[in-house]
Amino acid sequence: MKIDPTKKLAGILVPVFALRHSEDLGVGDTTAVKQAIDFCRRHEIGVLQTLPINETGGDHSPYSAISSVALDPTLMTVTPQAIQWLSRENFHSVITEQVRHRLNEGPVKYDEVKALKHALLRIAFDVFHEEKNAADVKRFAEFRKTNERWLIPYALFRTLVDHHDGSSVWTGWQEDFRDPKKAIAYIAKSPMKADFERLISYYEFVQWQAFEQWTSVRKHADENNVRLMGDIPFGVSRYSADVWAQRDLFDLEWSGGAPPEAYFQGDPFTQKWGQNWGVPSYAWKKHKADNYGWWRQRVGKCTAIFHDFRIDHVLGFFRIYSFPWIPERNWEFTELTEEEAKEKTGGELPQFLPRSDEKPEDAKLNEKEGKVFLEMIMDASGDAWIVAEDLGVVPKYVRPLLRSLGMAGFAIPIFERNEDDRSFKPSNKMEPLSLGTYGTHDHEPLKAFYERLVEWWHGPDGSEGWKEVGRLMKFLSLDEENPPLQFTPELHKSFLKTLLESPCWLALLMITDLLGTKQRFNEPGQGGDANWSQRLDASLDELEKNPQFAENISTFQTLIEKTNRQPKRTAAAKA
Repeated sequence: MKIDPTKKLAGILVPVFALRHSEDLGVGDTTAVKQAIDFCRRHEIGVLQTLPINETGGDHSPYSAISSVALDPTLMTVTPQAIQWLSRENFHSVITEQVRHRLNEGPVKYDEVKALKHALLRIAFDVFHEEKNAADVKRFAEFRKTNERWLIPYALFRTLVDHHDGSSVWTGWQEDFRDPKKAIAYIAKSPMKADFERLISYYEFVQWQAFEQWTSVRKHADENNVRLMGDIPFGVSRYSADVWAQRDLFDLEWSGGAPPEAYFQGDPFTQKWGQNWGVPSYAWKKHKADNYGWWRQRVGKCTAIFHDFRIDHVLGFFRIYSFPWIPERNWEFTELTEEEAKEKTGGELPQFLPRSDEKPEDAKLNEKEGKVFLEMIMDASGDAWIVAEDLGVVPKYVRPLLRSLGMAGFAIPIFERNEDDRSFKPSNKMEPLSLGTYGTHDHEPLKAFYERLVEWWHGPDGSEGWKEVGRLMKFLSLDEENPPLQFTPELHKSFLKTLLESPCWLALLMITDLLGTKQRFNEPGQGGDANWSQRLDASLDELEKNPQFAENISTFQTLIEKTNRQPKRTAAAKA
C-alpha cells in the first residue's frame, strides 16, 4: 500500500488558470504555481492539487484535452526571465501595460491570451533557430528523441490545426490531412513543405520549454516539502492528436459520459439524458496487445511532473455510460422520447458499456476487467499516490476494490448519507483511506451551498429545507434548532474543523472553500465562457494579507497543527 492513512495531511485544490501573480498575462501560469507552493509551505499545507494541465481545445476544458501528454502552452510563463531567447524589447513589443491590464480584467480571455503567448513563443523560437547554440540544440534533440512516440504525431497534428484555422475537429479537415500517413505524404510533396516543417519544429520546441518549466515547478515543490497532485481524466477528446494518430486504440461509435443524476442538472438535455462528454470509448483489446503502452506513457508523463495524481471518473474503467451520438447532436435528442431516440439511432439508447451491472454475472465481469486496468495504472505509476474519483452512480464493488489496491477514494459528506432518514453519516465514520472534501471543481462552493439551503428553508418547500439544514447542523455538531441565517465565520470554522478532525487520510479544500467565496470553476451541463475561466481576485500572497481571508487561512493552519496533519520533512526539503 503506497498511501499510509495514519499519516494524515491537508491540502488545497486550485486550478492553475485561476491563480494570479503580478506579472501574469491574464491566466495562471507556472510562476503562479510556484507561489502557490510557497503559500502551502507557509501554512503547513502538504498537498497542492491542480486540474489537468494538458493542452485544451476550443472549449478550454481540461477534461477534453487535445493530447494525453502535451502540456498547455497557455499555462506557461512567457516572459524574458522564463524564456531565455525572449528579449525584453521583443516582449514589450507585444505586451504593453494596456494589454496586460485588459487581459487581467474579468475571466480568462482564452483566445487573446493564447494568441499573444504564441506570438511571444514564436519570437523565442526564431531566435533559438537562428542562434543554434550547440548546448541548447543538443538538449532540444534529446527531448525530441526521448518523447518521439507522442511528440511527433502531436506536433504534426498541432500544425494541421493551425492549417485549418485553429480547428482540431479533424473529421472536418481537408481529406489529405484526416489520416497521419496521408498528411505526411502530402507535406512531402507540398511547395509549402519548409513552412510545414518549421511549424512542426516550433510545436516541438514549445513542448520542450513547457516540460522544462513544469520540471522546475516539481523541483520547487520538492524543496518546499509540498506534494503536487495532478489529474488524469479517464477519457481524451475525440478531436485529439491521440485519436487522430492512433485511431485503432479507440471506438468512435460511442461517446462517453455519465447518466442523469439529481445533483447535476445544468440544462434540459443533461436533466433528461445525462452528461455527454464526447470522449470516445477505448478499444481495450488493442491496448492490451501493446501492453497498454498508451496508458503507461500517459501515467509516466504525469508522474514526471506530479508526485501523485487523481484519476477522474475511475468508474469508466469498469463500465462507461455511453451515447450512440456525439455531443454536437445533443440538441436533436433533447425533446425526444426513448422510442423516438431509438428510431433516430437505429435502435440504440444511452447505456453502460461494455455492459451494465444489472446482472450479477455482468457486475462480476466488470469488476474483474476494471481491476486489471487499475493494476496496470498502479504498475505504471511508480511511487505515486493515487486518488480515484469514485463519485456518481457507484457500483457496490468499486470502493472495496479500490481499498484493496491501496487507492484512496473520495469522501464528500453531502453524498455520504444514511438511506433511511437521509442524515449525514457522522464525520468520525468517514473512510480513512480517502480524500475528504466538501466538493470538487464541479460542485458549488460551501458558501453558495449553504445560502441555497437557507433559501430552500425559507421557500415554499420550507419544511424539507428545514430538515436538510438540521441534518447539516447535526453533522457539524452545531445547534440543530438555531441554525445561522447566513454563512457566518463561525459556521465556516465548523466546516473546516469537522473535515480536519475526520479520519480521512487527506483533508482537502477547494481554494474557494478555504477563502469562503462563491466562485465556481465548472458547472456540468452548462456551456459558454463561464466554465474554466474564473480567477481568484488577487494572488495568494495578497489574499492572505487581506483581513477578509486572513482569519480563514489562519484557522486552517491552526487546525492542521491541532490534528497533526503537518507534512513530514523530506530529504529534499531538509537539503
